[in-house]
Amino acid sequence: MGSNVNEPSDSSQVAYTTAVTSTIGRPPRRTYFVVQMLAFAATVAVCLVSQHFEAAFRKLPMADLPLPSDWLFRVGSFFSQPMGIAIAAFIVLALGLLALKGAIDGFLKLLIWLNVLWILVFIAVHTAGIWLPLLRGHAAMPGK
Repeated sequence: MGSNVNEPSDSSQVAYTTAVTSTIGRPPRRTYFVVQMLAFAATVAVCLVSQHFEAAFRKLPMADLPLPSDWLFRVGSFFSQPMGIAIAAFIVLALGLLALKGAIDGFLKLLIWLNVLWILVFIAVHTAGIWLPLLRGHAAMPGK
């Protein structure tokens, strides 16, 4: 009689999708969403913590902050403001929801690795950018 709305119009598309899914497995959509949320939370947490160190930097006997530290404080101040957090959260949620829907399956595994690398590199660089100048300034203080 009439075609069912839920039935695919082209059976070759169903066969292709089933064959690809059975050989490479379903894309890790939920894993990407969780990793994306962890990367966002870690980035915002590190940026919020780094804002407490800025006053300590200003008291150090250094003429200027090293360039990486200055840049990291600017990034940290952006992610510490409500508008910066809102923009980052919107981007993260949009990508996460697109992943859960299956719209970005083609490069989902690449995005997961990029998120993991972001977490590792950003936290390492951010920590080094904050602690190394503090240690140098502390060593240069009189009486030390």
